[in-house]
Amino acid sequence: AQALADAGYLSDADLDAAAVILADALIVDAAEENEAAAIEDYAEQEDLVAEAEVWASEDAAVGDFELAELDEEIIDDAVEQALDDEDTVIAAEEVIAAAYIDAAAALLAAELIDEANLEAAAAVIADAAIPATD
Repeated sequence: AQALADAGYLSDADLDAAAVILADALIVDAAEENEAAAIEDYAEQEDLVAEAEVWASEDAAVGDFELAELDEEIIDDAVEQALDDEDTVIAAEEVIAAAYIDAAAALLAAELIDEANLEAAAAVIADAAIPATD
């Protein structure tokens, strides 16, 4: 709420009310957890693909084409899972972005911000909610 006041979209008198509304409206924890899990799993799938490619190469080199075929199946499954993880990340990011807009809309509904500032307020909320990384 303070970031909105600092940006000029919210009066200091409305800070407490806005903080309560944002706490209720800005629910992104589950989406953030899903996103983080998908990113972690994607990295694991990449590692599995790299390992399975080595196995497939080694198995083919010694003439064990049956095992090499199983290794290729592992690769295919891991690639498919990685693609699913990418979809999960995209979906989570969409949910999170929508939550920022919904939070700004809740402030608008409570008549704490002007409609003309809805998108800008949502951007400020998003910027304030995303921790800075170095």
